[in-house]
Amino acid sequence: MATKSFDLIQNGFIIPARYIQVLLMFTAILLVFYQRVNLSVAIVVLNKLNGTTNTTQPQFDYASLTPHQRSSMLGSVFWGTFSVQLLSGYLSSHYGTVKLLLCCVLGSSLISLCLPYVLIYCGYEAFIAFRVLQGCTQGIVFPAVYGHLAKWCPLKERSLLGGVSQSGLDMGMALGFLCSGLLAVTSLGWMAIFYVPGVAGVIWSALWLAFAAESPQKCRYISHKERTLIDEVGVAATSTKRNAPTPWCAILTSVPYLVLVLVKLSHGLSIFTLMQQIPLYINGLYDYEIHVNAMLSSLPFFLMFVTSHLVSYTAHYLLVVRKCPLALVRKSMNTLSTWVPAAAFVAMTLLSEEHVSANIACLIVAVTTYAAAAVGSSLNHIDLSPNFGGMLVGMTNMVMTGMGVISPIAVAEIVKDENDRSQWNIIFLIIAALLFLGNLLYLIFGQMVAQPWDKIENMDNRAANNTVVSFQVDTIRNIEK
Repeated sequence: MATKSFDLIQNGFIIPARYIQVLLMFTAILLVFYQRVNLSVAIVVLNKLNGTTNTTQPQFDYASLTPHQRSSMLGSVFWGTFSVQLLSGYLSSHYGTVKLLLCCVLGSSLISLCLPYVLIYCGYEAFIAFRVLQGCTQGIVFPAVYGHLAKWCPLKERSLLGGVSQSGLDMGMALGFLCSGLLAVTSLGWMAIFYVPGVAGVIWSALWLAFAAESPQKCRYISHKERTLIDEVGVAATSTKRNAPTPWCAILTSVPYLVLVLVKLSHGLSIFTLMQQIPLYINGLYDYEIHVNAMLSSLPFFLMFVTSHLVSYTAHYLLVVRKCPLALVRKSMNTLSTWVPAAAFVAMTLLSEEHVSANIACLIVAVTTYAAAAVGSSLNHIDLSPNFGGMLVGMTNMVMTGMGVISPIAVAEIVKDENDRSQWNIIFLIIAALLFLGNLLYLIFGQMVAQPWDKIENMDNRAANNTVVSFQVDTIRNIEK
C-alpha cells in the first residue's frame, strides 16, 4: 500500500522529521532578515541619543556622519550579499546544505554580537566592514534552503513546505522592526538591538546541529514510514549532472527575460527602500517615540506575511479549480504587486503631513500587495526555462540585491533633510514610475512558456536532478496541476 502524505504520527514521533527541518529553515530565514533590517531602527535610536545629554548608554556620534556615510552603513550588508550571489549557487551544489546553513546563521549571529563594540570603539568604517562580512554570510541562505528542501520534501508537499519556509522572510522583517524598537527602550538600550538576534542565532545553531540531517537517509530520528514516503514520491538521486552548455547569448537577448529582470529590478528598489527607510521616514515626518515608530514600521510586514499565504492559495485556486490560464494568473498577480504599490506611492505624494493615518495606510498597501510578486513574476523564471531556471534566478537576484546597494545612496543624494516631505516624494515618484513601466512591459512582452533556448538533449533525465532547479520545477508543476 502506498504511503499517505501528511501522516502526523509516525512510529511514535508526533512531529515528522521533515516538518522539523522546515521549521528550522523558517527560523533560519527569519533570523537572517531580522539581522538585516534591525540597523534601520538602530540608526533612528542613535540619532535620538545624540540629542540626549542625560544617558549612561554607550554612544556613537551618529550625528557627525554625512548623509552618504549613513547610507553606506545602511547598504553595506547588501554589498556582501550581492558579492556572493553567484558563488552561493556553486557552494550549495558542492557542499552539504547543513554546513552551509550553519555557517550562514552562526556567522551572521556572531558578527551581530560584535557590531555594537565595533561601532563604538572602531568607528563607522570598521562597522561597515563587519556588515559587509555579515552580508556575505547571509547571502548563502536561499541556495542552502532550496537545496535542503529538495532533499527533504516529497513532491506533493514541496509548494506548501517551500512556501512555509520562505515566509520567514516576511516575519523576519516584521519582527526585526518591532522587537528592535521595543529592545531600544530597555536597560541595555540600542546595543540590545544587535545582542538579542545574535544570541537567538547561536541558540538556533545548537538546535540545528542537534536536529538537522543532510538527507532522510542520514537522519537518526526519522521513522521508516516517513523515509519511505520521501523515497516514494519525492527526491531523486544527485548523481545525474547536466552537461549542456549555457546559452548565454540567447538568454541575454531574450526579450521576455529582460522584461522580467526589469520587473524584479523595480520590485527590488521598492521593497529594499521600504525595508531600509520606513523608520527614518516616520521619524523624520512624525518624530514618534522609537517603540511607536517600530510598531508602525513592522505592521506592513506582518500583514505582508499573511498576504503572502493568501495569494499563494488564491493562485492555486485559480489555476487548479477555476482552470484559469497561467499567463492570466501571472500577469494579474504581478499587476497587483506593482501598479497597486505605484498608486499608493503617488497617493502619498498628494497627501499632506496632517493625514497621518492615510500616509501609514498607503505604506501598508504598498508593502502588503508586494507579496503577490511571489506568484506573479518570481516563478516566471521557471516558465521561461525549466532547465536553466536556477541560473536565471541567481542572475535576477544579483540585480535585485544591487538595488539594496543603490537605494540608500539614491536616498542620501535626494533626501538631504529627513523632515522635508517634498524630498521623500521624489523617491516615491521614481519608484512608482519604475513599477508602472516594468509591469506595462511585462503585460505586453511577458511570456509563460519555455523559450526555444531552453531545449537541451536528454530532457527526460532532468527529473533525476536533485538540485535547486529541480525543486523549483517541481514547485511550478504542482501549482499548475
